[in-house]
Amino acid sequence: MSLFLPLYLKLSKKRFQRPFKPLGAKKRLWHLVSVPHDKRHFFNAYPFICGLSKVANVVLLMPKKLENIRSFMKPKQFEIILYEKSPTIFSEDFKRVGVQLGDRYFHFLIELNTPANISLPYLRNFQRRISFYDKNNFPYYNIQMKDGMKSLTEFLDIKTEEEKDMFHFYSRDLKAIEKKLNKPRPLLFVNGPQDYEWKGGKVILGTDILPDDHDIWSVLYIVDGYAGIQDAHYEFARINGKRILNDKDQ
Repeated sequence: MSLFLPLYLKLSKKRFQRPFKPLGAKKRLWHLVSVPHDKRHFFNAYPFICGLSKVANVVLLMPKKLENIRSFMKPKQFEIILYEKSPTIFSEDFKRVGVQLGDRYFHFLIELNTPANISLPYLRNFQRRISFYDKNNFPYYNIQMKDGMKSLTEFLDIKTEEEKDMFHFYSRDLKAIEKKLNKPRPLLFVNGPQDYEWKGGKVILGTDILPDDHDIWSVLYIVDGYAGIQDAHYEFARINGKRILNDKDQ
């Protein structure tokens, strides 16, 4: 069946070449958003996703490998549909997603992955289908953004969410973690081999906490600063307003 997929996509893409109606000023439209598979890219996109949920109904398509992040996303802010593998036409995940979407009509499909999944437009009759720019995405996606999340945010006129409102952690759990760490304040999270000058305690990734520890995101939420590799941990610290140290601070 996978050998047939590229041919099917090529022969059927004319169905997406119809023009879409101009954007209206109406609020509370329905958006189906395919979130980034990569954790760092997910956190980078999350302020936009939260901002969108303030003015629209949002259903998220999310890979199961990000399910641990779901636990500290604000409850009831989104409906989330999980999948094992990226849904492609004829696959079981594609069929399951279609069933969970039911008979709802969506005004927008927003694909935040690069490269875009060109099977997603087949899920519904989406008039407006947004992705990041790639000539191979047209006509599957008929609105394409060239400057990443910034241009997408401006295009939809979205006010991104403030740091304090994006994630939900229980204060009692945060206090228990801080007590367990037993480090003086202010706290610096260090992700890498370099040492940094810091007047306070340090939480060293790989020593004080392991990357796959369930509490890793809670620790990043309570620290005051971050230093080291610019990965998903960095992105989470950045969007939560932590002080970011660079190599000059060594």
